[in-house]
Amino acid sequence: MFMSILVLVVSTALFLFYLQTACEQALRREFSQSYFKEIIQAAQLEYPKLLDAVASNGLPDYRQARLDLKCDFFTLESLLKRVDPTRQHLTRGERLLGLYFRFMFFSLPIRHALKLKERETVLRLASILQFFANSVGEKLSVNAFAVAETRLNS
Repeated sequence: MFMSILVLVVSTALFLFYLQTACEQALRREFSQSYFKEIIQAAQLEYPKLLDAVASNGLPDYRQARLDLKCDFFTLESLLKRVDPTRQHLTRGERLLGLYFRFMFFSLPIRHALKLKERETVLRLASILQFFANSVGEKLSVNAFAVAETRLNS
């Protein structure tokens, strides 16, 4: 019985380690330009204000921060799904980052109660949101270029 529990715990820990490593590798992707600025303005995202508050003096209002992160995530996830009419689903990397975001987001109340790396978790969640905003902006610019090219060729 003890060995089976030990194997389960070690397997879960390894899975979470590999998930985190794969997500961090995906987040290191470089974009040709900063697309996220336009997306933040267009979608009226709140995570940049949260980043500024965390950088200046810690986490301002825990409940509001969770609500802002959750709303921004659902907004960006919806935009990612709808930005390319030919593909109505997320890429494998985007799905993986979405899963990682959800895991980190649901661990946030535990981290808040235990005062355990809460600030770092919020920063990591915001970096995932910024990656999604960059992805949306990149896909929009590629789609706009393709539409313009087809109009010129017509």
